[in-house]
Amino acid sequence: MGAVLVAVLAASSPTGADPKSADAPRRETGVLPLVGGDTDIGLGVGALGSVVMLDRTHRPYLWQVQFSAFVATKTDATSPTYEDAFVVATFPQLLDGRLRLELRPSFTKETTLPYYGIGNRAPAPAQAVPERDFYQRVHPAMAVLSRWALSPSWSVLLGAQYVYNETTLEPASTAAMDLATIDPGAGRPHSLLKLQTGLIYDTRDSEISPSHGQFHQVTLRVSPTMADPFPYQYEQVDAMARFYVALIPRRMVLALRGVFDLQIGDVPFYELARYEDTSAIGGGMAVRGVPAYRYYGKVKAFGNIELRTAITRFSWFGRSLKLGVASFADAGRLWSGMNNPRPEIDGTGLALHYGIGAGVRLQQGQAFVVRADVAWSPDARPVGAYLVADEIF
Repeated sequence: MGAVLVAVLAASSPTGADPKSADAPRRETGVLPLVGGDTDIGLGVGALGSVVMLDRTHRPYLWQVQFSAFVATKTDATSPTYEDAFVVATFPQLLDGRLRLELRPSFTKETTLPYYGIGNRAPAPAQAVPERDFYQRVHPAMAVLSRWALSPSWSVLLGAQYVYNETTLEPASTAAMDLATIDPGAGRPHSLLKLQTGLIYDTRDSEISPSHGQFHQVTLRVSPTMADPFPYQYEQVDAMARFYVALIPRRMVLALRGVFDLQIGDVPFYELARYEDTSAIGGGMAVRGVPAYRYYGKVKAFGNIELRTAITRFSWFGRSLKLGVASFADAGRLWSGMNNPRPEIDGTGLALHYGIGAGVRLQQGQAFVVRADVAWSPDARPVGAYLVADEIF
């Protein structure tokens, strides 16, 4: 289980003015070939990387392009269970620093997404049976996100995302039987248009690996219905708070995050396990150790505490690298809905799902971080392991 790092191939080359000048723009390129994966998607091969243009007048960079492609399988090597590719182009300092623009085309195909029922207490079987416990989802998407600065710390978020969705359910699966009443249109191809706005407060010293500051965000997403191609109408509110404290300058950082997610209306069932564009109560971007997409509900709350410690800084083939470790604890829970409490499926009291673990961080330059985490949880079988780009928050 987990992922294996094969090689880091990276190059850094100056462009524009004299490369010996401190004011010269320079390009940092990092590419990470992968053999591995994680406990949610299986084992596979792929690559992730980043190309970023840096100069002295644009912070944190002039522009950045991140890219990733990965194919994985849990069983047969000739039949992938997970395929994912995306490109993220970010321009953080347009219109004299007033506009940050992000473009993200993506394609994802998942054939072993679990579904054991709605609610915080949905029981997982001792042995998974694919025809009963899994479903398949294909969802290419295109997102455009903009941040308009109101002051050095405050900004307004505006954006839109188009998602095309095809979901395949086995007739005898738990999902097919439940969704006949919960979401009867789940098996038909359809589209979603997510319109969003929000407010951001950001005082971090770095977007990539902060050592101090805060980053808070409240976002409202609206998905309108437009005849048969866009059948779902719902709203989603996300509230996130992040804090970073330098316990030892340049050496040790305490990072904390709290997330609350509320969905209202006719929500497609697969979105009940998600916040933003990833799994909520479980997975490498939320509660590590708990399997991704394990729990489904309209209300979600979780938090993370992470202690990040830099071990050493060094150069390799002219590139600046920083190696560090992290220890963490994640916890959260969800509810099937806001109204009409259902303790029989949601439980009572805290009823937390949690994971604890540790990991390694490798940062190249100012704009590329790879993290490898291993987490134990009562929900894990036996642990969760993740190898991805960027800090979890």
